[in-house]
Parts: sequence; structure tokens; C-alpha cells
Amino acid sequence: MRYEWEPYLKYGYKKYIKKDEILFSQGEKGSGFYYVAEGKISISLLSEEGKERIIDYMLDGTLLGQQGIIEQPYSVSAVCDTNCYLYYFSNEAFRSICNNHPEAKSIFIKDLSTRIRVLAETVTMINMPFEKQMARFLVLLSQKYNTHSIPITQIALAQYIGTSRITVYKIMQKWADKNLISIGNQKIDIINLNKMTALIG
Repeated sequence: MRYEWEPYLKYGYKKYIKKDEILFSQGEKGSGFYYVAEGKISISLLSEEGKERIIDYMLDGTLLGQQGIIEQPYSVSAVCDTNCYLYYFSNEAFRSICNNHPEAKSIFIKDLSTRIRVLAETVTMINMPFEKQMARFLVLLSQKYNTHSIPITQIALAQYIGTSRITVYKIMQKWADKNLISIGNQKIDIINLNKMTALIG
């Protein structure tokens, strides 16, 4: 599904957002959605207890903030991890796209369904052991972006599963010793995807 929205970029408004800027916050009412042309954006969820966890990453070629199209409050927050170039699509722009390109509606709905499923799966796995949570997250990102090289730091992984960086480091060292992954500069390379998937159980 990555890059499927590119044919419709001419309908959007191109924006430059600096690193660490908040694109939108959980609970904020939206009025449109975004396409990531360049950069990386972290998606986080705030629990009822006030604990924030990263649940996903959006890279170039992906849509986000689709709830804004129906003017509903965003269920997550989005923060730019890098300097980003985005295209913003208002409700009016979306209607024009659907009128001129009927197939676009199916692409949009399919992508939105995937986001909802990922969010639901993330909520159900919160009580899993940390190692399973980490494995599941890395496998998900690998499948989502069709790559074995995941651009993520140990700090970001710790935020995702809600534990310390030390715990993440110990698990990653164990995986590296078993030749499941290799650890690079702000990235993790999955060497054996099948064995990593088996860890999820």
C-alpha cells in the first residue's frame, strides 16, 4: 500500500514540518489528513492512566490522520522524528479526488482499515512479555515497509513497550548473540525474519 496515494498529490497542499514538531495530538479534532512525502513520524497513544506509548511509525509513502476526514478527534498523536515534507488534504480536496478518481476511495478505506487493525492489535498485546512485544513490533514494521532494515533506536523501542532502555538492550543483545538481528546506528537489521516471527508465539 506504500506510495499508492502518490497519483493524487496534486490535490494536496505541501507542507514542511520541522523535527520534534507535533503534527496533531490525541483528542484534537481533525479536518483533513496527511501523506508523508519525506521523513519519519512517530505515532503515540496516551492511556487512561496518562502513560504515553509509541505504537507505530510512518515513513515516506504513507497516509496518516485519516480520522480528520470525518472531523472526528484523532485517536493518537503524531510527532515528527525528522524534518518532514507532507501533503495535507482537506475534506474538499478529498471529495475532488474521489469524484475524479473513484479508485482512490478504495485505497483510502483499505489504508484506514489497516491502521485500525494495527491499533487494535497493539492494545491487545500490551500485557505480553516485553520480548514478544519487541519482536511483534519489529516484524510488523518489516512487513509494513517491505524491508529488513528498521530505522528505530533502542530508546524508541523502550517507549513503545513501556520499559527501560536497559531491558531493551538486554533483549537485543540476546537476539544478536543468536544471530537474529544486527544492531546499527539508529537502526536494527533483521537477519532471520522467520525466527523473529516465531518469537511472537
